[in-house]
Amino acid sequence: MEKEKYRNMTISLKVAAEEKIMLRRLAEKYKVTLSEFMYNLVMCFKNQYDYIGMLSPKEEKLAENLRLEKKKNAKLGFQIENADFRVEMEMNHRIQIQNENHELTYQLKEQKAINAEQAEELKRQKEINLALEKENKKLRNQKRDQQLKHVAAGAVGVLAGISFNKV
Repeated sequence: MEKEKYRNMTISLKVAAEEKIMLRRLAEKYKVTLSEFMYNLVMCFKNQYDYIGMLSPKEEKLAENLRLEKKKNAKLGFQIENADFRVEMEMNHRIQIQNENHELTYQLKEQKAINAEQAEELKRQKEINLALEKENKKLRNQKRDQQLKHVAAGAVGVLAGISFNKV
């Protein structure tokens, strides 16, 4: 025959007044005496004393998963930061290229205006040159005509002198 276990020994513990009130309310909640409530707590957790103040294996696994997720998040954060920096660099580079293109366009337009002015000046100079060339040709013709007149007058004078000498 098995020995029956009678609970006839007393174990006590010291608690603060607030803690006793809290424990008594918990016992009343489960409709047991404070003594029965404390007995059940001690008996349920007697083999888990090593884990008091420590994480259980399940909690350790969750903590490790949390650590890994935080590590992934940090890595993703750096990747996002790097991507943002690359995007900003690309945007600044594109803006710089656009500014250079605008500057070149402005310079080309400016040069085009200068070229147009120079073309107009060349056209005007060409017209002046044509007018001077016509004037020059006219003066040459007049000079030639004048020379011919002088030659003709000289020839007439010589002939007249010869004819007066014969008479």
